[in-house]
Amino acid sequence: MSNWGTVITGTPTSTGRFGVGGTDLGIPYLRTHDGSSGYVFGDTFAGDTVGSGNWRSPVLLIQEAFDPTGDTAISFTSGIGGNPATQLLTYTHDADNGHGSEVTRIPNDAIEIDGRTWLTYTAVRDWTAVDDRYGALYAALAYSDDHGRTWTDHAVVWPNDGSDGYGGWSPLMMQSFAGIGNNDDDGHLYIAAKEWGRAHNQNGPILMRVPATSAAILDKARYQHWGYDGSWRWGSPTPTPLFDGMGPIGELSVQNIGGTCCMSYFDVNGYCISTRTAPAIDRVWTGPTQQIHGQAPWWKPGFTAFPQLYGGYIHPASASPTSLTLTVSQWNTARGRPYQVMQFDGINP
Repeated sequence: MSNWGTVITGTPTSTGRFGVGGTDLGIPYLRTHDGSSGYVFGDTFAGDTVGSGNWRSPVLLIQEAFDPTGDTAISFTSGIGGNPATQLLTYTHDADNGHGSEVTRIPNDAIEIDGRTWLTYTAVRDWTAVDDRYGALYAALAYSDDHGRTWTDHAVVWPNDGSDGYGGWSPLMMQSFAGIGNNDDDGHLYIAAKEWGRAHNQNGPILMRVPATSAAILDKARYQHWGYDGSWRWGSPTPTPLFDGMGPIGELSVQNIGGTCCMSYFDVNGYCISTRTAPAIDRVWTGPTQQIHGQAPWWKPGFTAFPQLYGGYIHPASASPTSLTLTVSQWNTARGRPYQVMQFDGINP
């Protein structure tokens, strides 16, 4: 594989000319109006280390032509806002912007539907909360009708107060747009979601769907949960986690690639990026396959590991369900660098 751990962000790469040095996430989505790819980044700084000037989040960089073969590394051709690329959403870090004090806003996913770009994000209350239930303030939607140049924040949010979950937890804090259509149903936008953080997430993500129209997406009453109340069905009043016995997970990505639903996530206990597949989002999923490791497994001497990795986002234009491209983040929290995004091609779930 020509790109296995290739670094695609930082001042020595194509992001430097857009004022993007250290950054995380790099969530890819298809800009269907022109066939380009967008990449949405979280906390971003001018220098290559955390805190090294011009703090922005989220930030959007564009790639005119993505190469699904993996022969060419991801390189960026423009940044929204110019040079430097600007923060997409209008808010103030470390301030109360209308819903309570928030440190920053971290993107979870993006999708373009009928010319409108949707962004789902989480407002972070406290990065250092011992109980990470209290780390997120709310999840929310923003949308753009000019392909990402200007954005409207939707006033209705999902608060992290347990009202959308159980036992004080909300399973809706981190949402991944899994695409439009599932089996013979092509009228809904499907969404996988999970609690904030990595310490307590058990039994995997939950599923939602909503008619893929702007009016419906902006109306929380139109969302249906996938749940079990004697049988699995859409419209269950309480969402049911997908995987009984699953350990805690971090960032989540779900994409329909060539008719196969593919899932990637940060596996906390395995300290790796793992994948699963299903013939449709509400069918039976395979067991996990460990793909990219933060520490070399003892049974694989000489194996290349990527310490302090996280994320793991599937490019929606990946070559096939058996050859995925993932963007994975790495952050050395002790030194503040590397704080970067890497490309991995040819992943077979």
